[in-house]
Amino acid sequence: MSKKSISIIIPACNEEQGIESAVLHNIETFKALDFDFEVIIVNDKSEDRTGEIAESLASRYPNIKVFHHDSNQGSGAAFKTGVAWARKDYVVFVPIDNPLDIEDLQAYLFRLDVCDIVVGVRIQRVGYSSFALFASFVYNRIFIPLFFNIGLEDANWISFYRRDLFTSGIISFNSKSIFWLVEILIRARRRRLIIVEVPSKMKKRMHGRATCTRPQVMIQTFIEMIKFFRMIRKEDRRR
Repeated sequence: MSKKSISIIIPACNEEQGIESAVLHNIETFKALDFDFEVIIVNDKSEDRTGEIAESLASRYPNIKVFHHDSNQGSGAAFKTGVAWARKDYVVFVPIDNPLDIEDLQAYLFRLDVCDIVVGVRIQRVGYSSFALFASFVYNRIFIPLFFNIGLEDANWISFYRRDLFTSGIISFNSKSIFWLVEILIRARRRRLIIVEVPSKMKKRMHGRATCTRPQVMIQTFIEMIKFFRMIRKEDRRR
């Protein structure tokens, strides 16, 4: 297996309690696998010490880059910023609350050379409230198949992408909420790219609350989903 070149993109908003341990955990994992990697932290207008801690990490580790948003724009915008500055062959979005272990990566790695996108499917959702579990089920198992029929079991989790899909314009995305993960997969399906699913483990968040489980974020995600559905319907009618 050839040495993998990977940009790890970590959006962060008000994550001062967990950012350092998460970043160092990812560094330890990717070092152990002897990857050519970089870590890109995108501070999405945090109101705590997240940006300061990220800069401190970057001063200690040369393969860490930090970028700051002047306003809170959402994880989709943060990922787009990360992709714009990434320089490795593959990019992966890694949530603060789910740093990767060596065993987490095994299923992904054997498929990177033959696939455009490798999608993680959560074996179990942990740390979710009853409401968040219900909302996740409705979103992933009802709305996404109903509106888009992309044929994937979990469209909302850690995925690896070939970076040139974005730099060459094969895929572009505009969603700023967590819907960006789904938008990319929809566009990839329509381009007939090679997508494969692999089992993935989800860890329980140790600090704070996941942004995607906040009601206002869920509402924004739903609105972006409906807008995108209408947009692609219009595109299809023009063809």
